[in-house]
Amino acid sequence: MKPFVAALLALSAAIGSLFAADTKKMPVPGTDDLSRYVATQATPGGQTTLRDASGRTVGSASTLGTGTMTFRDSSGRTTGAATVQGNQTVFRGASGRTLWTAAKRGSRTIVYRDAAGRIQRTASESGRSVAFRDAGGRTTSTVEPAGSSVTIRDGSGRTIGISSTSGIKR
Repeated sequence: MKPFVAALLALSAAIGSLFAADTKKMPVPGTDDLSRYVATQATPGGQTTLRDASGRTVGSASTLGTGTMTFRDSSGRTTGAATVQGNQTVFRGASGRTLWTAAKRGSRTIVYRDAAGRIQRTASESGRSVAFRDAGGRTTSTVEPAGSSVTIRDGSGRTIGISSTSGIKR
């Protein structure tokens, strides 16, 4: 029995090291570009399911009333919230601390700032897609809406997240 357990441990360590350098980022409700897009496009009464590239549910976002969206992980725990305050959207973590804000600049650009006011991302609409860029101007991801669903791809074009919204009238 001991050699069998040792073999399992060795196998799990080897498999773990194969994925350790995986650069694909899992969508994190309330903190990633997909969540940012969903929050800035929120429709009252909508329920959005956030999925990773393989289709596993990683969380959800729901809009209650006018202007507040709650993000939950796949276990149902609240991971954050987005609230419309004046001309900007304020994103807070589960503890209530402000993580970042989003404000429109012009008609087709949204600027995302961290809690200290530094620009972290911009999102620019071009046709039906939205390109997210980091503070240095490099494309970090693109969002491609199609009806009530959205596909997000990283800078190299790999799918990293998917969302689908229900409970809204179009």
